Amino acid sequence: MSESMLLEREKELARAEQAVQAAVAGNGSMMAVIGPPGVGKSALLRTLADAAAPHARVLRAGGTLLEQDFAFGVVQQLFEPILAGAEKDRWDTWFQGTASLVQGMFFGESHAIGPNRSLRQESVLQGLNSLIANLSEDGEGGEGGEGGEGRALVVVVDDLQWADAPSLRWLAYLARRLDGTRVLVAAAFSEECAASDPMLLREIAASGARTLHPRPLSVGGVRRLIGEEFGESCDLEFARACHEVSGGIPASLAAMLHRLRTAGFQPVAARAGEVHAASQPFLRDRRMFCLGIQPVVVRDLAQAMVVLGDLAEPELISELAGLDSIDYKSAMQTLDRLGLLAGGESPRFVHQSVRYGIESGMSTDTRASMHRRAASLLHTVGHPAEHVADQLLQVTAGYEAWEIGVLRAAAGAALERGAGRKAARYIRHALLDRPPDSEARGRLLVDLAAAERGFDLASSVTHISQAVPMLTSVTERAEAVLWIPPAIGTVNPSSGALVQDVARQLHERGPSYAQGDLGLRLEARTRCLGMQDAAHLGAAADRLRGFGAEVPVSTGSGRELLAVLAYAATMTGEVTAAEISALAGRILEREPPRAGHAYTALPLLVQALVLADTAASVTPWLEAMREQAQRQELEGVIALVNAERSMVLRASGHVVQARSTALSVADNAGSSWPEARTLSIWTLAMIALETQDVELGERVIRTSPESGDLRVVVAHRMVRGMLDAVRGDLPAALHRFLDSGRQLSRCGWTNAALYPWRVWAAAVNHRLGRVQAATELADEEYAFAWAWGAPATYGRALRLRGMITPGEEGVDLLKRAVETLRRSEDRIELSRTLTLLGRRLAELGADDAEEFVSEGTRVARERGVSWAEGDRDSELNGPALRLSAPERGELTKTEETVVAFVLRGWTNQRIADSLGVTRRAVEKSLTSTYRKLGVSGRAALVEELGARNADE
Repeated sequence: MSESMLLEREKELARAEQAVQAAVAGNGSMMAVIGPPGVGKSALLRTLADAAAPHARVLRAGGTLLEQDFAFGVVQQLFEPILAGAEKDRWDTWFQGTASLVQGMFFGESHAIGPNRSLRQESVLQGLNSLIANLSEDGEGGEGGEGGEGRALVVVVDDLQWADAPSLRWLAYLARRLDGTRVLVAAAFSEECAASDPMLLREIAASGARTLHPRPLSVGGVRRLIGEEFGESCDLEFARACHEVSGGIPASLAAMLHRLRTAGFQPVAARAGEVHAASQPFLRDRRMFCLGIQPVVVRDLAQAMVVLGDLAEPELISELAGLDSIDYKSAMQTLDRLGLLAGGESPRFVHQSVRYGIESGMSTDTRASMHRRAASLLHTVGHPAEHVADQLLQVTAGYEAWEIGVLRAAAGAALERGAGRKAARYIRHALLDRPPDSEARGRLLVDLAAAERGFDLASSVTHISQAVPMLTSVTERAEAVLWIPPAIGTVNPSSGALVQDVARQLHERGPSYAQGDLGLRLEARTRCLGMQDAAHLGAAADRLRGFGAEVPVSTGSGRELLAVLAYAATMTGEVTAAEISALAGRILEREPPRAGHAYTALPLLVQALVLADTAASVTPWLEAMREQAQRQELEGVIALVNAERSMVLRASGHVVQARSTALSVADNAGSSWPEARTLSIWTLAMIALETQDVELGERVIRTSPESGDLRVVVAHRMVRGMLDAVRGDLPAALHRFLDSGRQLSRCGWTNAALYPWRVWAAAVNHRLGRVQAATELADEEYAFAWAWGAPATYGRALRLRGMITPGEEGVDLLKRAVETLRRSEDRIELSRTLTLLGRRLAELGADDAEEFVSEGTRVARERGVSWAEGDRDSELNGPALRLSAPERGELTKTEETVVAFVLRGWTNQRIADSLGVTRRAVEKSLTSTYRKLGVSGRAALVEELGARNADE
């Protein structure tokens, strides 16, 4: 180590030797060795002392941070070793004359000197100076030499910057009086370290006849040390990397090389690029050491920068650190000189490790105090609430009223931009010391529930239940329970009861409350709770008719209530599909596509549109909401929107995509989002019926949650009936289909669009030879479908009657079904009916039979499906659907490449840059891919191929 510290120090060593020779010859002087920590100053002093020992008496001392307050500590270090073992006659010689004034110093007497003790100070300085002179004139004893008439004296002081102030005063006094003496004072110090008295340090340096500035090692020197450390030759590129990281400081380089060698590095060019990253722990330790030995103002400034983080600006930093402009500028220059600051106009640390190191060195109390002061400072100068609140998050208790207000405001701002987890964190801190069962705590719990709703719905509902009893205002209670999604109230009796109780309280306040925004929204929620009660459904239809032409679409509360009433009227079939579609259109025109719709009753409107066979109109609305939910990382909302999309996809005949989307939701949606699981199960059940897929049907049954939701119960029952039919147990199947109808009728759900239970029951009856029963069911289905008026439902009813009606009459019914279904969004039902019509015409020998079969095949292929080969014995409810998604093998090589990038999440521009083509070329390639794979866009492509890859 010592040899490495003296590498490339030939000039410095030569000048030091000259200084010793000059002192021996009677020409004493002051020599200062100045340089950064680790550059080799101490090694130079040791070498000088060892070289001087044969010719001079050597006194050694070193300053330390811990002993800066010990008066004359360095003086004691210098003289005590020689005085301790000296005989009395030597003491008499050394302390003769004015040196006797300081003899007591070495017997425990206090010799503090200061500006108010000028006489005492001068006496001590003169006494110590006389002692030095006496020692240099005495030829007896000494370190490593023979006696003589007189010996030169070499005073060596390392780390002078940490010497105590009284010792510094004496050394400054001595440095000006060395000319003509046989005394050499050699002192080393670093200007980058905190000094006990910077002015005295500069005075001593200015008195030096010789000043040595050891420089960092050259790349060649670094290369030589690397070879010594590793025991092998070093590549130049590796040496340059080590030189850059260590700055050529020998001590730093030695420590770094030891780490690299221990980590298994070889000094070869191939590893040069890894040196910087591998040296980060070393760099951090080095930086923290350098900072730790700086003046308090520098450390305070660094701590202020850590506390303010990205908000660190000169005015704020200096205010927080308590520095004036001069101290701020000086401290900032020191940090820059230490290599702790990055370039740029704003004060920033060069690396995060610096920030972490400073922060870890702060005590808990210091950190909390500074963050609280920073919060107050930022609040005073008008920073946003979130900036202030981020500081308060580091304070764990004792919030003042204004701080609570800031945390709530910050939570609101975070929630507005979709950062629910951040908002929840603000509120949890505000709750830390709020009194239990207080109204203030209740309001904060409501805020917390609002923040949690996007990522932890179960906790959100729990906190609302806790908060409502603490609130004294009925309007505040009403606002609170509206944070509970309607679907939760349906499956959670206690939550439903809470909503109903608050709604009753609000209604009791009078019509102005009941007909206000809160009243309308609570009415919508309570009507959701009664959706399986026939009486409630009837009342809902009456309420809708009561509005007449003046439906309240201008307010969000009115639109939510209308969505519930529209759905209720759809269930009963007491209005027409056209009326529901028109009303839904008016609602959607006014209702912005916000992710928050998932927490309201508005999802019922999407379901009503699916049953009305006009779901395509809601697709852009859902896509916009999904994108918003994805940006905000609202997993539950994404699940619900995807479940709604799966319903819309199936209703328009995109069965392949509907199946993959619904399966993803059913498998991944948490139990706290029951509506998402319910809608996905309904979609999968309808697909299982259309495909007669036993495996999918069994999966639906396994996935079905334990829920009293009639939609799930009937879907479960219908799928079991299909499985019985496929397995040949037609009586059991008939029982399940008829039982499904009875359950629906008991609840007032009489719309034929809901479940095709009559279609299946009629088909089974017909297979069993019960023609009359089949005809009656088909006629009932027709009557309900005609009244509802949706093309898909009406066309399906016509197709059923055509299937069980023989001869030309049956053909005419099938033709009417085809014409009706051409106006429908359900392309699968159209394809099925075209295929049946073509087959029936072929049986009758009609010339146009093949035309209808071909069209049916084409329409099916457009949706990525086909019809299973079968006969009347195996086809119970017409031909069974087969999902035959297009293969990726149909894509070109370029399209495959683009798809691969899309699945990795790359943007079109990034793909274009990677391939060296225009963005337009990428977009054209994707358009072709969408067409070939039968998907609606980028999101659908990712879903489809992602699901397919998972299955594979």
